[in-house]
Amino acid sequence: MKVLVAYYSRTQTTEKVAKLIKEGFHADIEQIKPVKGYGGPVGYARGGFESAREKTPKLEKTLNNPSDYDLTIIGTPVWAFTMASPILTYLRENKDKFNNVAFFTTAGSSGMESTLENMEKETKAPLKTFFLTKVDMEDYESKTQEFIEELKNIALGKEKEITILD
Repeated sequence: MKVLVAYYSRTQTTEKVAKLIKEGFHADIEQIKPVKGYGGPVGYARGGFESAREKTPKLEKTLNNPSDYDLTIIGTPVWAFTMASPILTYLRENKDKFNNVAFFTTAGSSGMESTLENMEKETKAPLKTFFLTKVDMEDYESKTQEFIEELKNIALGKEKEITILD
């Protein structure tokens, strides 16, 4: 099974999880990069404002086409009880290119469920979802490994003719 992990991470928390998922699937990885960053307190505030209002910032060109992959696993931090605005842009730009999707989020303490619901509204029903709070990040490796194994089992059941590389 050919897998792409696409993610946005402002503080590298979501990036840590994305890289672990990449390793677990031997996947390609795509960091979603907005043209204008979200560093510092002003960037943080702008990001929350954009996300709450469903603004779609301009992104740098991506390298991978999701239609070339059997599964795209998309990760985002939670901003204002929804996905980070760069991920909203990515989902809207690629809406018709996803074959199968799975989602993961990282959050301080809340907003994961609404974020995952909003991601599904922009794309399609995910094979699996996963979220980590700040407290969960203390043991993110084992929790992420459980997600990887469960998603592999779902993907194998869905597409038995495709081999997942181990």
